[in-house]
Amino acid sequence: MRIGMGWLANYRWLSSLENQNLPPVDYAKRAATKAELKVTRELRKMKHVVEVHHAVRLTRIEGGRSRREVDLIAVMADRILLIEVKNFKGSITMNKQGVLHQNGTSRHWTFGKLDDASKRLKDTMGLTGIQLGATEVHSVLLFIGSGQVDESVNTGKRLLDAHVAKNMNELNDILRRPLGDEAIMSKELLKAVRTFFGHCGTWDAVSANNGAEVDGDVRSMPLIDQWRTQYQELRFKNLRGWWSTLFFGPKFVAQTKGWDGQKGTVDVSPKETIAFVGSGSKGDSFRFDHLRSLSFGYHSMPDWQKMVLMKTKQPAQSKRVSDTSNSAAAARNQPPYRIGDVIKSATVSRIHEQLGIFFTLDAKNSGLYRKEKMEEIEWTMRETFYRVGEAMHVEVVKVRRKGKSGWNIEVKSVD
Repeated sequence: MRIGMGWLANYRWLSSLENQNLPPVDYAKRAATKAELKVTRELRKMKHVVEVHHAVRLTRIEGGRSRREVDLIAVMADRILLIEVKNFKGSITMNKQGVLHQNGTSRHWTFGKLDDASKRLKDTMGLTGIQLGATEVHSVLLFIGSGQVDESVNTGKRLLDAHVAKNMNELNDILRRPLGDEAIMSKELLKAVRTFFGHCGTWDAVSANNGAEVDGDVRSMPLIDQWRTQYQELRFKNLRGWWSTLFFGPKFVAQTKGWDGQKGTVDVSPKETIAFVGSGSKGDSFRFDHLRSLSFGYHSMPDWQKMVLMKTKQPAQSKRVSDTSNSAAAARNQPPYRIGDVIKSATVSRIHEQLGIFFTLDAKNSGLYRKEKMEEIEWTMRETFYRVGEAMHVEVVKVRRKGKSGWNIEVKSVD
């Protein structure tokens, strides 16, 4: 009798599997990912490449969930390369504003995206104590498709640390260019850099029953949060055949693979829904019985300010009164820096045409190098000398209160 009562509901569930509203397969994205993974394999074969990471996401030093994806990051002994891979066909050009075009249509990409990634990388590494010093961060725009790359495609005013490679041979030539012995990382620094990238993570991903693959972020909920800490991947399956499901209902499970590679199985409610925000910021939701798999791109969001990867962590604010006083109120009334302080590896955050150059000094403070304080050639060549993401030493020249808790800090570059 019980079987008869559930028969109709089971039939409806089986029928619903044939009429699911699923996202379409994005064949262009699938081809692009396939091309990126091919380049990854080729890079890993090169003896001068230490390791390669695919689809790395970099956070902002100021916090928040904003993350910049980099197609590939290659670590070498003397440099780190941020690589954008383009699998284009047809005519490839770049306009005067540095925007990439394919067959006359804008692809909404500029080297500014890699500049921003470079800034995030240097800022966040600094929080963990990693100071790259003479080790360089390079940006590479790599083409591997059949497209014809026009001479207009160039790095703009970026000089030695940005490159355009029209094929893998040109990329290999770029990697082989020597930087000098002073750029080679120490064993301690290289270990810290590799550990850093191990914490960055990538996108979460779902694979729908029609083969569509979507990258993004699974929204937090108790079940998802529990799974994220335990499993790297879950593959969904009904263990019962059609007739068994018709009479007894589905036996829906997820076959799991943990972060340590351990495999297992967990029961899953097929009609339970997860919220998913795609990499293009489009929100969607999926039932588990609509999915083939779910993979997590990271175990947990790293708290970079609490993570020390090198003992030589720079005491950027070593002269704060909070270092010598237990009074939080007193600390808030004291400036974060004093005149004459030198902040190592501050990064250029933006160029303001009226005011000057803004630097990120730490997670809470920025500094302004005023336009009128610069040499004429400095300002004329500002986009070359002070590119977003460029790291350099600056000296504090003025500090004054801004509101109840903020500070206006003026700096100058240190040669």
